[in-house]
Parts: sequence; C-alpha cells; structure tokens
Amino acid sequence: MHLLSLILCLFMFLFPAAGTASDIVSIITLPVIEVNPWYVPSNESIRFSLSMSPGWNLGNALDCYDETGTIEPGVNDMVLDSLWSGFPITEQAIRYVKYSGFKTIRIPVSWHNHVLDDQYTINPDWMQRVKEVVDWSLRAGLNVILNVHHDNSLDFIYPDEAHFEQSSTYLVSVWKQICEAFESYDQHLIFEGLNEPRLVGTDVEWEYSYEDPSCVEATDCINRLNQLFVNTVRASGGQNATRFLMVPAYAASPYTAVLNNFVLPEDSATDRMMVSVHAYIPYDFAMYDTGTDYFDIYDSKQTNIIDDAFNALYDTYIKKGIPVIIGEFGCIDKGNPRDRLDFTAYYTARAYERGLACTIWDNANFDGGLESFGLMDRGQVLWLEQDLIDTIMMYIK
Repeated sequence: MHLLSLILCLFMFLFPAAGTASDIVSIITLPVIEVNPWYVPSNESIRFSLSMSPGWNLGNALDCYDETGTIEPGVNDMVLDSLWSGFPITEQAIRYVKYSGFKTIRIPVSWHNHVLDDQYTINPDWMQRVKEVVDWSLRAGLNVILNVHHDNSLDFIYPDEAHFEQSSTYLVSVWKQICEAFESYDQHLIFEGLNEPRLVGTDVEWEYSYEDPSCVEATDCINRLNQLFVNTVRASGGQNATRFLMVPAYAASPYTAVLNNFVLPEDSATDRMMVSVHAYIPYDFAMYDTGTDYFDIYDSKQTNIIDDAFNALYDTYIKKGIPVIIGEFGCIDKGNPRDRLDFTAYYTARAYERGLACTIWDNANFDGGLESFGLMDRGQVLWLEQDLIDTIMMYIK
C-alpha cells in the first residue's frame, strides 16, 4: 500500500465521517478497578443468580400506561408498548442484547391497564404480546425476569391494611393468569411478584422510617403479599412449582431489605427464593437530576454509600446462601461521560465481588433530566452508550 493511501486509511479510521453512533470512535479510556471476590456460597440458587448477571431492563415498553384515559383496555391498549419509547420492541433488538453479552432481560409489565372486567381478566391479546417478547428472549438464550410493574395504586396494589383485601384479590388474580400462560416454561423464566411496593403519594413513599407506624404496617402487608404471590405460583403446578421467584421489601430498597421486619416468604420449593432490590445509589449522583454530576472512584464519601449498602446485603443474604438480584441500577445522563463510566465500573465491580447480580435500567429516554437512563436506540437497534456497556462487561464476568 502506498504511504499516502495508508495515511488516508488511518485518518478515516481516527476521524470517521458523520453518521450513526456506531461510526464514532470513543476516546474515553475505560476505568480500571481491582476486583477481589469475596466468599460466596455455591448452592444452586446462588450459582443460578450469578449466571443471570449482567442483565438489561426493557423499560418504557410493556410497562407503559396512559394517564389521559384515551386508551381503553381491550380496545386500543395494544399500542402501549411503544407509547413512551416510540418504538415497539423487536426480536432484532433482543438478539442484539444477547449478542452484546447480556445474560438476562428483565421485562417490566403493567397489567392493570389491560384488564377487561372487575375480575381482572387480562386482555388475551396483551398476554399473547407478552408471551411473544418472552419467547423471543428465551430463544435468544437469555434468562427472563417477568414482573407486575406499574400496578401500584389504591385500585390495584397498595400495601396498607385498608387496601389489603383489594390488593390481595388483584395480585392473586393476575398471577394465576400469568402462571397459567407460562406453566410449561422452564427455569430460565423467573417471576418477580411486585415492583417497588410502597405507599404511593405519601411523605414516606420513598423515605422509609422504621419509627413510622404506616411504614411498619406497609412492611407487614408486603410480607403477606409476597407470601400470597409465592403460594399462588406454587399452587399453579407445572414448572411453576419449582420456578425461581424474586420478592422485594418496601420500595425494593436495599435499605429496607436488610431490616428485621422484612421477612422472606415460606416456600414449598427448596433454594428457589431471591431478594429483589433496586439501588440507584448514591442517589444524588445516580438519579437526582439537580444533584451532583461528579463521581470519583477515589472519593470515599461516594463509594462508601455503595460499599455500605452492598456489605449489608452480603451479610444479610449472600453469605447465608440467599441470592440478591439488583433488578434496577444506573445513572442518568448529566453530560458527564467520564463520571458515569467511573460510577458504572465501581458499582459493577463491587457488586461482582460480593456475589450480587446486576440488571441495568434502560428506558430509551435520551432527553435529559430525571429519567434519562437511555442506553439503546431501539429504532436503530444500537447502543448509544457503548462505553457503559463495555464497562459492565469488563467487570461482570
């Protein structure tokens, strides 16, 4: 090759023409963090949980709901899986998730906006759509977490005594139908009973207080709802009799999960229970849109928040042989790519050390602000945050 041609090729490689995100060569080096794995028991559920990591969330898709009242269950509700992200999920996108190195897809599903009557009969077309996405995911070789997502309200699931009977009726009805639909699916399909159960609309919705009677009451209700979920799944038979199940504490918080008043359900199946937590920590950096855009792996004020939460989860569950799935984590885009990479590296490295499985949140939102957790452009089927994906793969083995 002539010298001029060689120089031209090198120039084109370093400075590609404007185009899609895949044309852009990253100039950010990935952070390097020393990883020293802790003792982790080798029982079946722990081994399976570790085989699930890393995972990816299909957010703002099957969990969408319409607050305007213009979308009617069973009439035009099939449009909901593209209401927020603008694109319905495709099999191509799911195969891309697997190809990129992820081992699990968490599929949040809202059901309350697809029930056709006061018996909570789920629109069969909606159930078929959910099955289609689950089938694509399993066929791609992914584990699947399927849940009940934005159903937290006074009319559906609300963890206080005044609404416990209503919540129980709804929860049992929906899960009976899900169990029937997926009875023959193998253990690569995991059920998650509740998503962030909490006292929606109150001062303690996200700020749990052990001294507040309403919080204590809510935890007791969540314990009982978790037990109802487990009983319902096990009683449905088939593969559900031994399926892996995930249950959360109040708001799925890592802090409420380690409190003495949160109790795991009794289970007729052995070694099949997993704790579900969501940990957007440190919150000021990871989720608070007007908080700091700064994260430094050498700043103990920030890293200790992650370490302390993970240590508590390890001591309470992992070292006792009980898996913990961090079903949601991530950090919003504040125009701070270096800090986001450092955060993702530190978070995933420390989780991996302690045997905590991680599933990153992706809601396809790139607009900035409180909910800017977008990773994949679902129209192009392309990671717009490839460095973050590479960092996850670097630290979760």
